[in-house]
Amino acid sequence: MRILFLGVHFPRPNNPTIGVWALSQVTALRDAGHEVRVICPLPAVPGFAATLWNRGTSAGCPARHNWGGIETDYVHWLVFPVGPLAKLLRRHPAPFVKLGWGLSNRRFLAIAKSFAPDVIFAHHAQFSGFVAARLARRFHVPYFISEHAFSDIESCAHNRRRRRHYLETIDGISAWIAVAKRMSATMHDIFPDIPVATVPNGADAIPDEIRTRPRPSAVAKRLIVLCAAFFYRRKNVPLLVASFDQIAGRHPEALLLIIGDGDDQPAVSAAVDAAAHRSQIRLLGALPHREVLQHMTWCDLFVHIGINEPFAVVFAEAMRARKPIIYATDCGIADVVTDGVHGLAVKPGDRRSASIALDRLLGDAALRRRMGLAAADLAESRLTWMHNAQVMIDLFQTAAGAEANGPMVTQTL
Repeated sequence: MRILFLGVHFPRPNNPTIGVWALSQVTALRDAGHEVRVICPLPAVPGFAATLWNRGTSAGCPARHNWGGIETDYVHWLVFPVGPLAKLLRRHPAPFVKLGWGLSNRRFLAIAKSFAPDVIFAHHAQFSGFVAARLARRFHVPYFISEHAFSDIESCAHNRRRRRHYLETIDGISAWIAVAKRMSATMHDIFPDIPVATVPNGADAIPDEIRTRPRPSAVAKRLIVLCAAFFYRRKNVPLLVASFDQIAGRHPEALLLIIGDGDDQPAVSAAVDAAAHRSQIRLLGALPHREVLQHMTWCDLFVHIGINEPFAVVFAEAMRARKPIIYATDCGIADVVTDGVHGLAVKPGDRRSASIALDRLLGDAALRRRMGLAAADLAESRLTWMHNAQVMIDLFQTAAGAEANGPMVTQTL
């Protein structure tokens, strides 16, 4: 099967840390025996604006790159979800996206025509999904779109223009895919006539050379709590710092390591500066994916207490590294893990709840080991990218074989 994938959050030669999980997903589709081609739409940001908006990786990205045998085309179009246009585009996406398509469709169409896909798959309906729908209708092939943010869907309930844009994109789709059951339910509530499926994300196996590398001597005897996240407000990294600070005095050997950066960096730094136990907290900045995985293997537990987290791949990665996890109950990972078995669930946005969970796991080595092994068993059976690929391929093949028989039924997988 020839699968054309479209995604705006995809690695770039000059920014290989963005969208690593998307590359992992399409690599699994390729490794399952299918031919995959990628189109990554990028904002056509002028040089001066790239500097002003800190979007240099879009402006400087080459037109094509090969990621381990996966040919990727980077198509610049006049859609700017950055700077002052971001909020306007979110409220009323259709005019901007249609303009971008109108000016760049020849490039999109030429790539699709040369590849001749059997199916088209995109991440996010707002941008890539719109292009996927146009291409699928032009070449008469089934298409699928997966969503990865609760707010993208929930905002359609009260924004008529946004809802109309989404409906135009998903009308005729073979299946609209959610990564969490709550997201799937919201899709069905707002768009009841659209076929919906729920397919959790996955994670790659931890390479042996990373898994077996010993900790640096400087932290060999520390109890390491790891968080890896983009610094957005909903990620609640300052809250994590405060929650850890509340119990750090009872665990002087504990060390909180935080990987990431982003718009909320000033608030994160301020929280660390205000912490009474700031010497037990370290900000590591954004790191390459392999270094993130290395820290996963070195840590004793993984924590991410962001709210409305649809399905953070870092949870599955930590579980594959045999670590217990601490997560908020409104997160998509709660669909597949069990509180008290694979980790500990906390109330969204609640510092005391997070502090209690941290205190409990830091104080019980046997519990950490037991939960870590259970988490690994679950992740290796259900949360691999190959498992995700097999489920997706079943959907693709069903649609390709029954294109003339109408849309698929709603399902949860």
